[in-house]
Amino acid sequence: MTLTQSTKTLLSAVNDASGKTLKRSLDLGVLLQIAEEHSMQELLDDLAFSSKFIGKSFELMQRIGKDGNGYEKLSAEFTTQISKSQSVLKQLLESSDAVTRVHFAGNYLEMNTLTMQNLMQLYHDLHWYKNYQLDQRSA
Repeated sequence: MTLTQSTKTLLSAVNDASGKTLKRSLDLGVLLQIAEEHSMQELLDDLAFSSKFIGKSFELMQRIGKDGNGYEKLSAEFTTQISKSQSVLKQLLESSDAVTRVHFAGNYLEMNTLTMQNLMQLYHDLHWYKNYQLDQRSA
């Protein structure tokens, strides 16, 4: 998928806001492009919101450990949000080309250790996209 100049500019701004820490920037760019082309900004915003929650929950789960108070409840909510976010991701991808759908399915939607690592990296980038949006609203 070819990114428009406006998507490239937005992606660059998000990358700058993250301190140049984006891990899956090209795939984030594809999602930004899909949302722009198909008027799916609300879905992308939902995905970014879930990503921020998932990232924070994962950090907390690591910090408190499996025996920590509230871990099981947090883990259950984490799993629910992963499933929900993958459904939203699938909805976003429905309007994309077959190559893009196959790429995202293989990298983010199958459930194995590698795709989970990839998914967490994409969530990291979406979290920064959400932070960028919040910063723009308050500026």
